[in-house]
Amino acid sequence: MKNTPELLAPAGNLDAAITAFENGADAIYAGLGKFNARERTQNFTFEDYGKLMAYANKHDKKVYLTFNTLVKENEIQEALTILHRVTRLQPHAIITQDIGVIRMLKEYFPHIPIHASTQMGIHNSPGVAMAKKLGIERVILERQVTMEELHLIRDHSDLELEVFIHGALCCSLSGVCLFSSWMGGHSGNRGKCKQPCRRRYFSKEGNGFFFSTQDLYTLEDIPRLKEAGVHSLKIEGRLRKSDYVASTVKAYRMMLDAEDHEISKKLPEAKAILSGALGRKWSSGFYDKEQYGELIESERLGVSGKQCGMVLSTTNNGFMMQASQPVKMGDKIRIQPKSGMEGPAITVTKISKNGQPATRLGNRETGFIHCDKEIPVDGIVYLAGYSVKEYSRLIEQLPTLENNLNLNVNVTAKHLKVQVSDHPHLPVWEMDIDLPPAENRAVDADTFEKEFKKAVTPTLGIKHVDVNIHGEYFASQRDIRKFRQSFTEWLEKTYTPVPIPQIDNPVPLEAEKKIVHTLALKNKNYGKDNRIARHSDAKPGEEYILPLFCPEDELDKLKNQINAAYFEGVRHFRVTSLYQFELLKEFTDIEINTGLPLPVTNRLAIETLKEWGVNRAQLWVELEKEILIRLIEQRPDDVEVYIYGRLPILETRATLPIEGDITDGRGAGFIVEKGDPLTSLYPAAVFALPVDELPPVSTFTDLTHARPGETTTSRFNYDREMS
Repeated sequence: MKNTPELLAPAGNLDAAITAFENGADAIYAGLGKFNARERTQNFTFEDYGKLMAYANKHDKKVYLTFNTLVKENEIQEALTILHRVTRLQPHAIITQDIGVIRMLKEYFPHIPIHASTQMGIHNSPGVAMAKKLGIERVILERQVTMEELHLIRDHSDLELEVFIHGALCCSLSGVCLFSSWMGGHSGNRGKCKQPCRRRYFSKEGNGFFFSTQDLYTLEDIPRLKEAGVHSLKIEGRLRKSDYVASTVKAYRMMLDAEDHEISKKLPEAKAILSGALGRKWSSGFYDKEQYGELIESERLGVSGKQCGMVLSTTNNGFMMQASQPVKMGDKIRIQPKSGMEGPAITVTKISKNGQPATRLGNRETGFIHCDKEIPVDGIVYLAGYSVKEYSRLIEQLPTLENNLNLNVNVTAKHLKVQVSDHPHLPVWEMDIDLPPAENRAVDADTFEKEFKKAVTPTLGIKHVDVNIHGEYFASQRDIRKFRQSFTEWLEKTYTPVPIPQIDNPVPLEAEKKIVHTLALKNKNYGKDNRIARHSDAKPGEEYILPLFCPEDELDKLKNQINAAYFEGVRHFRVTSLYQFELLKEFTDIEINTGLPLPVTNRLAIETLKEWGVNRAQLWVELEKEILIRLIEQRPDDVEVYIYGRLPILETRATLPIEGDITDGRGAGFIVEKGDPLTSLYPAAVFALPVDELPPVSTFTDLTHARPGETTTSRFNYDREMS
C-alpha cells in the first residue's frame, strides 16, 4: 500500500482546530493575531495555543504555527519576542515566508523545524534546493504548479513537499500580489488582503468578475497525489468556521484511507460529505493546464457559499429578506453587494416572521434577520456555514500550557538522570536508584517514556521523551511512577523559561558617493550614464533580469539562455525569485542584484542575501517612507530602491477572460497584458517615488511598461503605512 500523506487542516480558532482533529486531521496550521497571512480571521491567543498543544501532546497530533507574512524593519524585535513566547510551546514547525524571519529562527530557535510558506513562491526543484540550503525541512509549493510539474519536482528534490488539495484559490501567484495593497494599503503579503480579485470590473466589451477563481477540489486526484510522494495534503480555509473544517476533513480522510479497490465506491459518499463545506464551484485549480481557461467565473459573484435569499429592505437593527433556501438559527450568512465588494458576515441569532419570533425561514418565506451590522441595500444573501457540534466542554478541560518541554532520560542500575532539552540554563535532575538485573523481561524505554510524559504541571507540558536505558533491569510501574513524581515536583519548583533575546539596533552608515542608476528596458537603449537591464536579450555590460516564474519542464531552456548570455560576456544578473540563485551558483565572477518581486523588508533579509553574494538588494516596493529611509541609512551600499515604473500587481497562469484596459467600480484604471507563461495586471498609474526625499542610494527605473515622465502617478504606500 502506498504511504498515506499527512492530512493538514486549517484552524482559525480553537474550536475549529479540535473539530479538525476529531474528524481525522493529522495536523493543523494556525496563526496568532499578528504576522500570519490570515490576520482577518479570529486567530489564536497564546492561551489558546497552550490548550491546543496540550491536546496535541495527549493525542499525538501535530500543530504548525503560521508566521508567514513579511516583517518590516521596525517590527523585528516584536516578531522575535512573539516567536520566543510561542516557541516555548514547541509547535511542530513554523511556516514562514520572510528570509529574514528564517534567519531569526535558525539563530535563536534552531530546535524548531521550518516550513517554507507557499508565499515564498517556490515552484520548481532549484527553488526547493535553495529552501534546503536555508535549513528548511518542508516546502509548501506554489498553488499554480501542475500535477505533471509536481511529479517532476518530486523526482529532483529530497525535501518534504506539501500541496493544497481544497479551498479558495488566489488568482495571483503567491507572495507577489500587490493588488489589495495598491487599492488601499491592505497588503496580502501581510495578511490583510481585501480580495479585490472578487470584485466586478468593467471593459469596453462588458463587465464581470475577471479575476475571480473557482475553488480547488481534488477528491478524485488523491491517488495521483499519493503516487507523487507528497508528504502533506493541505486544506485551505483559516477564514472558514468549524462546519467547513468538519466536512472537508471528513471527506478527504475517507479518500486518503480508502484502499485502491474502494475508491470508486467511497467517492460518491465523500463528495456528498464535502457538499456540506459551502463554497464556490469546484475545479481542478491549476493542476490541469487544460482547465486554465475555465478557472475564472467572470459572470457570477466570487462569493463562498450557497445563495439563499435577497435583501428587501434594511433598518439600523437588521434587514428584511426573502429566502430562496431555508435559513435557520445558528446558520452563518454573508450579505454580498452586487458590486463584489466585501459584504458583512453574521451568525443568525434572531429571526422575526410576521412580527413574531421564529426559528427559521422556509423557502420563499419573508422574514426579518436581526443584526447590528450595516447591510447593503442591494445585497444577495449567501449561506456560508451551518451550526455543528462544538467542543467547548472539551476545551474547558484542557490545561493552558505556557511551555512544552522535551526530556532526555538516562537510566542505569544506580542512577536516573533527566535533562530538559533546549534549556541549557536549567540544571540536570538526578536521582540515586537501585534497579536489580532483569531475570525475565527487562523494563523498556516505552514504559519510561509513557510515564514521564505525565510529568506535567498546570503550565508545563511534555511534548517528547527520549529514553536511554544502559543495561537490562527490572523496574515496577510503581517505582517508575515514584521517579516521575519526584521529577515533576522538582520541575515545578525549578523551571524558568529561556530569557527573551534582544536584537541590537544598528548604527547608521555613510553611503559611498557613487550611486548606480539601473534602467529596465524592453527594446531600446535609454541614457548614457545608466546600466541597462533587460529580461532576456542582455548584452555585455548590461544586466540580465531573470524570469519570476520558470516551470520545471522549462528549466533546461532557461539554463541554456543563462549560459549563452554568460558566454557572450554578460556578468550582471538580477534575481527575482529564490530558485535563480541555484541556477547561478556555478558562476564565480558575476554580480548579482535582486529585484521585484523578491521581497526585502528588513536588515536580516539583507544580511542573508549578502551572504549569498548579492551586491545590492532591492527594497520591497510596498514599504513606506520611514522604513525605506531606515534601511537605506543602515545599509546604504547594500540596497537599491525601485523609484519609477508600472508595477505588475497580479501575475497568474490562469487564462483571464479580458485583455487591455479595464476599470473598477470607482473608476480606477488597470491594464491586463497576456503573456506566456504569465498574464499580468498593471495599474493605469505609474509608481513614482520622490528620490530627492531619500538618502543617497542606488535606484532602479523600470521602463518596460512605462514612459519617462508620465503624469498619472502614484506613490503607493510611501506616504501611508503598509498594513
